[in-house]
Amino acid sequence: MKRFLFTLVFFFLSGINSLGAAQGNWLSSDYAKIRLISGTEAVGNLKEIPAALEFQLEPGWKVYWRSPGDAGLPPELSPDVEAQKITRFWPVPERLSIFGIDSFGYSGRVILPLFIAHNNQGKDFSFRGQLDALICSDICVPIAGSVSLFLPEGRATASVFAQEIAYAKAQVPTNMTGPDIVLGAINLLLETRTVQIVLSVPDGRLDDIFIETKLPGYSFSKPKVKEKSDARVVVDVTVNGNQPVAALNNQNLILTILSGEQKKEIEAVISTGNSQNFANNSSSLSGYIVILLTSFIGGFILNFMPCVLPVLTLKVSSFLNATNKSHSHMRRHFLATALGIISSFILLSLGLLIFRSIGYQIGWGVQFQSPIFLAFIAIILIIFIASLLDWVYLPIPKFAAKLSAPAAHNTGYRYDFLSGMLATILATPCSAPFVGTAAAFALSGSNLILISVLLVMGLGLASPFIIFAAVPSLTSFLPNPGRWMLRIKQISAFLLCATLIWILWIFSNVIGWRQDTLANAKMNYQPWSNAVMEEAISTRRPVFVDVTADWCITCNVNKLAVLETKPIIQAFEDANFILLQADWTSPNDEIAAFLAKHGKFGIPFDIIFSPQLDSPIILPEILTTDRMLSSIMAAKVDKN
Repeated sequence: MKRFLFTLVFFFLSGINSLGAAQGNWLSSDYAKIRLISGTEAVGNLKEIPAALEFQLEPGWKVYWRSPGDAGLPPELSPDVEAQKITRFWPVPERLSIFGIDSFGYSGRVILPLFIAHNNQGKDFSFRGQLDALICSDICVPIAGSVSLFLPEGRATASVFAQEIAYAKAQVPTNMTGPDIVLGAINLLLETRTVQIVLSVPDGRLDDIFIETKLPGYSFSKPKVKEKSDARVVVDVTVNGNQPVAALNNQNLILTILSGEQKKEIEAVISTGNSQNFANNSSSLSGYIVILLTSFIGGFILNFMPCVLPVLTLKVSSFLNATNKSHSHMRRHFLATALGIISSFILLSLGLLIFRSIGYQIGWGVQFQSPIFLAFIAIILIIFIASLLDWVYLPIPKFAAKLSAPAAHNTGYRYDFLSGMLATILATPCSAPFVGTAAAFALSGSNLILISVLLVMGLGLASPFIIFAAVPSLTSFLPNPGRWMLRIKQISAFLLCATLIWILWIFSNVIGWRQDTLANAKMNYQPWSNAVMEEAISTRRPVFVDVTADWCITCNVNKLAVLETKPIIQAFEDANFILLQADWTSPNDEIAAFLAKHGKFGIPFDIIFSPQLDSPIILPEILTTDRMLSSIMAAKVDKN
């Protein structure tokens, strides 16, 4: 019995010592306790120790973020040995209000990740530093003292704190953690002491924006939504205090933007005359006029873009055919074509409004993502080609024959109207100069703005016909009809054939995208475990292990942008890979130990094993398609 008790006490004390190696001494006050914790229990060959400051705060008390807001000070940790450099990471804070003063910080149990340099690899790690922090409730109390951390030499294994530190680090905003958050523009409005920000955020949801500047004495209020349309949001942020707001002009600001599960840190230059996005002028008449002028110019330039060029040749042919007609007759031809263009833009804007009203995201050229629409356009193009080449004997269905009758005989104004509509249809995917700006403004603005901008763009596209209608005598500058007009028709048919090939190419890509989606659904990842991985490696096939978690946004971005794309899926299949996925959403000692074995204490983590490799390939945290493909090829087993 004594022997059993001795053994039990021995293992208990061993566990205490093992745990103690991953945590330092408590720095205590009446309202908080603070210590250093480690993600590893021993040093191994680590050059940096994954660690964190752990705060345990009493209810109602908080500690500050790196930028505290209207009041407060962030915690500072200074090493006693200057060579032990510290890299700090700041998870997203919460906005806290006391007596009407906004500040940014954390409450409850707080983990602030950091890396501490270890310059004596293979030897014990010993750190001691001075911590200065301010904790606040109704009053603020400074807390200062020494904190330390000791890790013995030996194999680096994950501590009980490894996943908590990894989770806290996953809450640090980066570009990867906010892939759908896009900053459109940021302007400084001097009269109202306001920062105006134009954003695109997922589902139009904006939770908060934290703004930082290097200039002392400035703080910023909670953003107020001024305009909202689908994913686009325009917000105003008041500059607090009595500091001169003009001093912020042309300064770098750091914006931390929160939208649902996504968060992003963006650095931007603020200016009183920022021209990054016309949307900032949406509230002013002058800005609206500028956008309308931009729309008109963009529409006019569309006449000369490659996507509309085939229809242009049809227009030239119709001009030439009209030279022997009376001015009034030619005027009606030109107006019919212009009416076809303008009517198409009106129908396009109404269609977009309908899609917007039922909750669809809309965009310029979005109809070119529909295989049904593309098939319809291909049929229309075939009808035009057949009419130009006089293929009247082709067996065309009755409904198509009715549609193609005007084009086949080139008589009446329906042909002009249809060619105008075709010009609009082919113009919508073009991104000519000025078109992108105007289209973005229209699609993100109100319903009135969308209709007016697209209508003016249609007027720009139709302007050559309107000019000829206004001054029919301009047709006298065109050459007389002759046999060469047959060549014009043949060239028109050839260009339309090129357009048809382009449409069919887009169609194949759309169908291919759907195949990609199906392929993604068929990705056959097996659940990871050490036993499963060792068995997979023993087959002498290449093995890919993806360590992921639901709370790791970077992991999910890697999947969508790289791992679940068709080229990578196909490359895995061609190289006969075994795919394993380790889900670290919940604590898992086996996964933590696997990470620690490879010197990692956070995710994403991806690794490739292969008998072709002298050592496994550890992939970077942010994956790229090129890097993945080259690694897969390097790991492919030579069957010879």
